[in-house]
Amino acid sequence: MSLGIIAPWWLCILAVMIGIGGGIWYYSRTTPPVTTFRRIILTVLRSIGLTLLVIALFEPVLSFVRSRVVEPGITVLVDNSLSMTIDENGKPRSTVMKEVWESSGLKSLSDDVDIVVFNETVTSLQPGSIDSLKFNGARTDIERAFRYVGDHAVEQNTQAVVLISDGVFTAGANPLYGAEKSARPVYVIGIGDTIEPQDVSVQSLLTNEQSYIGVSQPVSVVLKSNGIDAEAVTVSLTDNGAVVEEKTVVLSKSQQVMPLQFTYKPTQAGSRKLTATVKGMSKELTQKNNTASEFVNVKDTKRKIVLFAGAPSPDVSFIRSSLEQDKSVQLTTYIQKTGAEFYEPQPNSSTLREAEMIFCIGFPVQSTSASSLAMLQEALRLGKPLFLVVSQNLDYTKLRSLEEFLPFTVQTSRPNEFSITALVEDDAVNNPLVKITGTASDIATWNQLPPLFRTETFVRPKPEATTVATMKAGAVVLSEPLIMMNSFQRSKTVAVLGYGLYRWKLLGNAQEQSKGKSDIPDVLTSFLQNSMKWLSTDENEKQVRIVTNKRFYSSGDVVECRATVNNAAQSPIDNATVTVKISGSNDSRELVLTQQGNGTYTSIVTGLPEGDYTYSGTAVANGTTVGKDGGRFSIGNVSVEYRTLTMNKDLLTTIASRTGGRFYTPEVAKKLLDDIKSNAAIRTRTITSTDEFALWNLAYILAASLLAFATEWLIRKRSGLI
Repeated sequence: MSLGIIAPWWLCILAVMIGIGGGIWYYSRTTPPVTTFRRIILTVLRSIGLTLLVIALFEPVLSFVRSRVVEPGITVLVDNSLSMTIDENGKPRSTVMKEVWESSGLKSLSDDVDIVVFNETVTSLQPGSIDSLKFNGARTDIERAFRYVGDHAVEQNTQAVVLISDGVFTAGANPLYGAEKSARPVYVIGIGDTIEPQDVSVQSLLTNEQSYIGVSQPVSVVLKSNGIDAEAVTVSLTDNGAVVEEKTVVLSKSQQVMPLQFTYKPTQAGSRKLTATVKGMSKELTQKNNTASEFVNVKDTKRKIVLFAGAPSPDVSFIRSSLEQDKSVQLTTYIQKTGAEFYEPQPNSSTLREAEMIFCIGFPVQSTSASSLAMLQEALRLGKPLFLVVSQNLDYTKLRSLEEFLPFTVQTSRPNEFSITALVEDDAVNNPLVKITGTASDIATWNQLPPLFRTETFVRPKPEATTVATMKAGAVVLSEPLIMMNSFQRSKTVAVLGYGLYRWKLLGNAQEQSKGKSDIPDVLTSFLQNSMKWLSTDENEKQVRIVTNKRFYSSGDVVECRATVNNAAQSPIDNATVTVKISGSNDSRELVLTQQGNGTYTSIVTGLPEGDYTYSGTAVANGTTVGKDGGRFSIGNVSVEYRTLTMNKDLLTTIASRTGGRFYTPEVAKKLLDDIKSNAAIRTRTITSTDEFALWNLAYILAASLLAFATEWLIRKRSGLI
């Protein structure tokens, strides 16, 4: 403990002595004279008042410095996921883990270590509660467990981490980076066998999340087998339990991973559950990984797209052909003739209002009528997404009437034409418009495309716009955008500020295919499909959106319902009443969601039995229905934890070696505590904290000084002193 002031102590003491001396001198003689006792009281009161004022002027600060020695802490991370229930050699991994808990000596230290169990969440466990673990987590997020260590390491003086897991993570990022970031040695006890058991499983089911009645779409299923040879199995695809297609395949040790292709043609609208199932065999390790499911939203109408063109052109022909190849698209084309007329059919407002999106290719031109532009403006103001491709004859003066919907403003424009090529930067690899394979090779593919054409038109991107690609003229890199995207309020736009896109296919993909190269990507088709997918009506623009936090749950999981309620301008609505009805074959519930603020409402449901469920909800504000929403989820159909049946030893050993720890199998885990104690880097730590109190700023000191002066004044008044 220490006391400090802003000036030398001798100066403070001198000032206090002067104050006391002044008080003694002032009352050494009074008029009229008073008794000695009263003179002493007055002297003391004035000395106290002056002394307290002097002390406050020197700003005294009282400091307390505390130090404590903290013993090194150990955090034990225990895998609590479904994969720990896998039975190996007649013994579940969970049983092996509990045996290791005793043999390693951790049980004897359970009162002194921080026990943390993890699956897709992280929970701190009370000492002695290991036997209560249910091992029912539907996902394994090891990286989140290491983040927990990093967040609590200082307060708990965590200097060593023990990880007990099979190392198979099915959620979150790669745990290796989280382990290294925690900056603590990780001692790993690996649970599970490293030899592949006999098993057959459905690894994945991939298909479009949105479909249309009567339109076929591919469904990709990946089958994996281990240790099974020359045996035939049946793989079936079902739609809400009804068989869509079956295939019989022969398993082989030489081909462990087998991709299968099914065809799904919806016949009913709504949320449909597609499930791929491989018929189990008695000798496989588990049948819990023999299914995989996905939900598909089936609509009963095709996507209606309207295409405006200023004149016939190769770009119009190629883009129109690509759109018409998509069986889910209903395309209406308006191509302008010489003058203000169109080839049949003629544009009309009703068709534009029903359209899901609008394509403009070289439109408008100089002869485009004001009525046609007015119809287009009206449709875009309704929130219709726009895909724009310029042309040499595009009238930029008339295009300014659509400027509020564009991602740019036109600065200058001249019709002089020159050749350019696309330039896509490496950081655009994750942009939804340029995705082809989803790998870094996409950037090289884009940058090797045949050249396009461009007029001497210069634009300024709007602040909310994203430039997807710029351009090069020969070897000269231009800063002008070529492809832009924009999502602002309810308006979404993709703009291509060049023309001759047909060359990407005619001189790129088609030319290479004519040479027998079938693996050359069709960039134009991919770009159009990606753009349509991005431009499609965003679910977030619905006034009411109700979702569950997951679509597939394991038995016993808590189902969380979340709702967002907005008005027509997408501003949050509070104080609404949101009700949700959950229905299934075995149970049904009705919920009233609790307001969380900013237009958000939540509630949870527990105890739902296994099965498929649908939910529908309604939001009402001020007696008026704002909107409705719904969806589906499933309980008890989670198999991702059983798709990898062996311990990920490579990952676990790498985590141990990279962090300065060690890897153990259950047989040698008894060495764990000795190794931790022998690590010189693990030691006690001294924690020092400092607290300061500004005494001069305390109201008590000033109050005491004022009280002393007030009392002195009262006594002087009663004594009649001058």
